[in-house]
Amino acid sequence: LWQLRGKLKKEDVVVVIFHDHGSRYVGKIYNDDWMRERGFLDVELKIRDLISRKKDHRFISISAEESVRQAFNLMKSYDISQLPVMDGERVVGSITETQVLHFLLENPIQNSEKTVRDVMGKAFPSVNDDLPVSYLNRYINKEIPAVIVTDRSGTMHIVTQYDLIQNL
Repeated sequence: LWQLRGKLKKEDVVVVIFHDHGSRYVGKIYNDDWMRERGFLDVELKIRDLISRKKDHRFISISAEESVRQAFNLMKSYDISQLPVMDGERVVGSITETQVLHFLLENPIQNSEKTVRDVMGKAFPSVNDDLPVSYLNRYINKEIPAVIVTDRSGTMHIVTQYDLIQNL
């Protein structure tokens, strides 16, 4: 303004805009949790919300001692691509349709009667039901198509890539 003082008349209106770069607010305005608490952002969808939207809440799994043929038939009858593998009440592994297919193609007659334990992979990761859905990209990927969720009542659920696509 000092530089323009000679060009301005007494009746001129001057508007001055001071920008704020947010450096004093970094801990707040750039913090999604702070913004959500104050209603500036939508509440983030949690895994429990995703589970409640699922049409089928059954936890379909297979015992490690069952045959590969039984795993194949279970996947086919429920139209699913993966199964948690159980030893009693514990998840001890996982099996996918790709694993079953490759295993059966190696030797269809002999391998169909082998146990799921012979072909299973690592167990799907376990996550809490209060985890934001946006965090699932840290767990679900090309090699890991699902996560296991135990809700507050102790009931187990599986959340798959398909569930994410259907509910987001």
